[in-house]
Amino acid sequence: MYRFKVSAPGTVLLCGDCNKSCVAASLDMRTVLTFSSFPTEVVRRDFIEIKFSSIRLHMKIPLRIFLLHFHKKNYDQIYNREQLFESVKNFIKFLTGFPGNYDPDNRAHQLSLQAFFFLLVTISYKKDFIIKSSFIVELSSKLPIGEGLGSSASFVVCLAACFWRWYLLQQGTVRYIFNTIDLAHIKESALFCEYIVYTSSSLINISISTNGVVTEFNEEMSKNSFDVPSMKILLVFSNVSKKIEKSIKIIVEENLSFYVDLILNRIETISQKFIQILQKINEETVSLKQQEIVETNSVRLINYYKDLVDLIQMNQGLLKALGTSHPNIDAICSIARDSSLGAKITASCEGGYVFILLLPSDSDELDEYIQDLIKIFESHNYSTKIASLNCSGVRVE
Repeated sequence: MYRFKVSAPGTVLLCGDCNKSCVAASLDMRTVLTFSSFPTEVVRRDFIEIKFSSIRLHMKIPLRIFLLHFHKKNYDQIYNREQLFESVKNFIKFLTGFPGNYDPDNRAHQLSLQAFFFLLVTISYKKDFIIKSSFIVELSSKLPIGEGLGSSASFVVCLAACFWRWYLLQQGTVRYIFNTIDLAHIKESALFCEYIVYTSSSLINISISTNGVVTEFNEEMSKNSFDVPSMKILLVFSNVSKKIEKSIKIIVEENLSFYVDLILNRIETISQKFIQILQKINEETVSLKQQEIVETNSVRLINYYKDLVDLIQMNQGLLKALGTSHPNIDAICSIARDSSLGAKITASCEGGYVFILLLPSDSDELDEYIQDLIKIFESHNYSTKIASLNCSGVRVE
């Protein structure tokens, strides 16, 4: 019998354009997965049970039905990920007859089951381990679904980490911290799943959910991670669905003009300056650690954070000039600006959530100020919460 938990963070795009250079950070609002397996002799009938509370999905499937459909010999000659995904979709079509509340018209239900079985089968085929006992996967998340905080990436990274650790345990390998090789396998599996199931090829969200921290990307390839203190932010919901609006990529494709190129070049310049300041914060943090100083709100550091605030504000202004904004987002940014803070959407397209970077401080006065700011947002019907950036990536709990 095995029982363990894994979790993975969300993602916030701090600055820049995903198609060029940008900076993204792990958000300490995590998806948590609990795995439990049971020896055959302790259950009357072998089963696979799925409990995804965030989307109110509960299924219990006879293990023999799963094994009959996905018997490895059926795929030895034709196996590739695209063909296997078609088999997964065919299998899910018949799940309405089993105990549970699966709704085939509920897109979140459908995609979640596709991701679950796609990862379970691909990892078990690839590593050639046999699924022969009942198991339960329970999953919940603090991340709102589809609102620009990397919820699908966090979900698939958790699943990939779960099935990878289950494989390791069957091999007699017990690790409580994923090593570099583990993380590479988890990232590869999660990326293929995100691409095939969710038709998204964003390496950024998968990379952040896997590895965590604050990272510089260039054309979606990770370059540098920064040793900086944990960052506090306000997360403000704009009451606008992210998927309603257009992404930067679509706007660029529809407006191949000098004006659009000029704005994108300005965003790239801001992104490079943002990276330079993070490097300075990195150097200052390393220096303080070497001196065994735990202070994270020195005058120099606070000035660097003020520079980041200015750049975040400018970045959002340029996104607005591109047409990737909404009156609700503009109102949130205006309130932040009145408080000498910068606000920006959390992803590469508007809608969903806006984040506000808070300056580091241990002052009770500042805490009261933040609570007052939260009350202002909530008085305008924008739900707001304090969150942290720069947390660890996928991990065993």
